[in-house]
Amino acid sequence: MDLSAFQMTEEKIRKIRPIVEKALSRKYGKEIKIFEMTVGGITVKIHKE
Repeated sequence: MDLSAFQMTEEKIRKIRPIVEKALSRKYGKEIKIFEMTVGGITVKIHKE
């Protein structure tokens, strides 16, 4: 599997945020909300819902 052409975008980070929140919430038994997430040098800030 070649990942050399893979590009992380702001849209992709916004899509994976709920998945990461759910996984962390299950692991720690508390609701986890991420308001700022950086992946591959791209930072996405989410305003409080």
